[in-house]
Amino acid sequence: MPTLLAHTSARVLEFESLLDLLRGYAPSPLGQARIAALAPSADRGWIQLQHQLTSEIREFRRVGGRFEFSGLLDVSQSVEKARIAGAALETGEIRDIVLVVDRAAEWREITLNPPSAMILEWKAVAQISTGITDFTNFLRAFHNKILPDGTLEDRASPELARIRREIEKQKRAIQDSLGA
Repeated sequence: MPTLLAHTSARVLEFESLLDLLRGYAPSPLGQARIAALAPSADRGWIQLQHQLTSEIREFRRVGGRFEFSGLLDVSQSVEKARIAGAALETGEIRDIVLVVDRAAEWREITLNPPSAMILEWKAVAQISTGITDFTNFLRAFHNKILPDGTLEDRASPELARIRREIEKQKRAIQDSLGA
């Protein structure tokens, strides 16, 4: 984050109105939070970086590049909870983390392989995206295991499949005994 100005003309320049306009383009709680944290700055390097990022993303969009930011949630509390020994995450929390990780992996691929039609070099975006980890193994471990409604897929593990088969057998046995 840039060095903030102690005294600004933000009110006169309607900075809050600008933030309101930007909020309309932020389709996720994460984007909304980032916009809320913006403040006027005199940090020339930061300002230049923001202009460079804007130019590169505009070029990405111009050549047909797309990325979906909507629905991204702040999963930092769930991640912190997962670091506590013995703590268990709810399936909904796991699903949200997997969604964010999946989008991060998708963005990582885009930054490593930007559209070939791009005229501008992809330096600033690549630079700020270098810290994104390769999540291939993580995503493979969770692939098709959590359903969109947050429940576990029967085949999430052999043990879960066995337990659910046993539950179904018990249900049928109870229904048969009641029906007889």
